[in-house]
Amino acid sequence: MIVTKKRSITKSITWRFLGSLDTFLLSSIIINYSTQNYSFNLAFYIAGLEIITKTFLYYFHERIWNNYKIGRFENGVKRSRSFYKAITWRITASLDTFLVSFVVTGRFDWATSIAIFEIITKSIIYYFHERIWNRVNWGRIKSND
Repeated sequence: MIVTKKRSITKSITWRFLGSLDTFLLSSIIINYSTQNYSFNLAFYIAGLEIITKTFLYYFHERIWNNYKIGRFENGVKRSRSFYKAITWRITASLDTFLVSFVVTGRFDWATSIAIFEIITKSIIYYFHERIWNRVNWGRIKSND
């Protein structure tokens, strides 16, 4: 099975929407819990920057995984493939979240908290995102292997 670039781009966009919403909510909770000046500006900046950085990172992550047949069969993929993709993506994305959060807030403690909580929430969301996309055949071409 060959996966088209259009499918990878569409998956990137749907994931980024879910991921940015999660980042905004987590950042808002952590930052506003730690200060008496309630503001959503920093959370908005963190989520906004991640739209840019992680859209590119996710697309390249998808394209790299598409080069490997691990856990892939003719009409879909095994759950183990979704699990391994979730782990490799979470490592990449958590490092990005930490760096973006630290640059925006200048606070190591906030950046660390946001990245740690994100590991939990986004691992779960990503796994289900992968499983849903596994049911969508659009953008898949049967190979002649």
